[in-house]
Amino acid sequence: MLAPDQTRQNAVFDHLRNSILTGALPSGGRLPPSRSLAQELGVARQTIVLAYERLAAEGYVRGRTGSGTYVATDLPDQAPAPAATPVLAAAALSARGAMLAAVPVSASARDPALGLLLAPGLPAPDLFPVKAWARCASRVMRPLSGELSSYPPPQGLLVLREQIAAHLAATRGLVADPGCIVVTSGTQQALRIAADLLLDPGDPVWVEDPGYIAGRGALLAAGADPQPIPSDAEGIDVAAGVRIAANARLALVAPSHATPLGGALPIGRRLALLDWARRGAAWVLEDDCDSEFRWEGKPLPPLATLDKAGQVIYCGTFSKTLAPTLRIGFAIVPPPLVAAFVRLRTLTDRGTDGFTQATLAEFMRQGLLAPHIRKMRTEYARRRDALLEAMGRVVRHATALAAPGGLHMVARLDGGVDEAGAVRACRTRDLAVSPLRAYFAGEARMNGLVIGFAATPTAMAGEVARRLEAALVHAASG
Repeated sequence: MLAPDQTRQNAVFDHLRNSILTGALPSGGRLPPSRSLAQELGVARQTIVLAYERLAAEGYVRGRTGSGTYVATDLPDQAPAPAATPVLAAAALSARGAMLAAVPVSASARDPALGLLLAPGLPAPDLFPVKAWARCASRVMRPLSGELSSYPPPQGLLVLREQIAAHLAATRGLVADPGCIVVTSGTQQALRIAADLLLDPGDPVWVEDPGYIAGRGALLAAGADPQPIPSDAEGIDVAAGVRIAANARLALVAPSHATPLGGALPIGRRLALLDWARRGAAWVLEDDCDSEFRWEGKPLPPLATLDKAGQVIYCGTFSKTLAPTLRIGFAIVPPPLVAAFVRLRTLTDRGTDGFTQATLAEFMRQGLLAPHIRKMRTEYARRRDALLEAMGRVVRHATALAAPGGLHMVARLDGGVDEAGAVRACRTRDLAVSPLRAYFAGEARMNGLVIGFAATPTAMAGEVARRLEAALVHAASG
């Protein structure tokens, strides 16, 4: 261990050496007299003398008798130049990389400072079952099994896949073999794996227009050629799809609740879609992200329940029923594809977090998910009705189009209101609306806003409607 005086000497030496190398003490400049520097630093004069002698011995300073100590003009080394911050030039990206870097992934504002009022696609954080979830997490963590202490299986924990199968059978009328279920990190990953597995670069695929932005991006990332197919109040127009791209290899659809207009695919279009897939040996990716929340009429069964040829890949998620941060989704894969799907899942990452999977399985095993969804459905209906009523009273520059399902609605703007200006004005008032135009892959056919209601408390409906109208008035006048 160094003695205190030696430690101080080293500190003084290092400080002076760094000052010389960085130019703070310039070449040829005189160092302070040892006595005055010792007084300034509060150390013994001998500490300064010894530090000066060491600097001289290593060539950093020169002593001049009767004149003092000076910085050497021929330094033994130089201060290292500050490291330049590496800049990735645009040319460093491949052409494909540059294309992917420009692909939009969302129309939503994700600034945490903005809050969640009117944010589309997000469930209410205040309704998350914190205590019940914590009890389930504690229960599965106490007996730390080998399965939870190693990498999770790429197909997902069997106990969770069994619970998902039971839940779908009870709530969606969809019978699924747990051996054909693959747990994923959300719907987005399931779509990307399916696209990579089933498509070659340049293959045409159907996407709803307007439709799911990140889903379209996943297909682009896989090298596919998305073909915008018009979607209306009844979902994707299958006849238009056949006219536009009859030879498409895949269709990405949301039959129960199309994004963002909310259309539900009627039986005629469902059968036509399956017939097109059968005749063309194509695939259908069914996105069933928020089908639990139906406000008008009875819940519609999944398209997969009508699939007899094994050409539908059903994708679901717990992002809307519980929380997006859990990052748990799943795909029901036709039996011939399971092995390849799991292999590609393995190449994508090392599996979805095992503790979260086990906690969710326990939550479902205890019968807690179904009553939680019922509670959310009741509260979301209240929030939807309250916002619609408040907008009907207060908002004059937009017309709310109440979708029969889902966690958002579209507000069609009056002709005098600029959509981009309305979005900016809303966000300055802490309203996290999204522009409708962003959901169109082709030319936008409607001017409007996409408005979420799930994370907007009932008590805030009137205030939110007033802020919305103020934003629209500002956009109309600006």
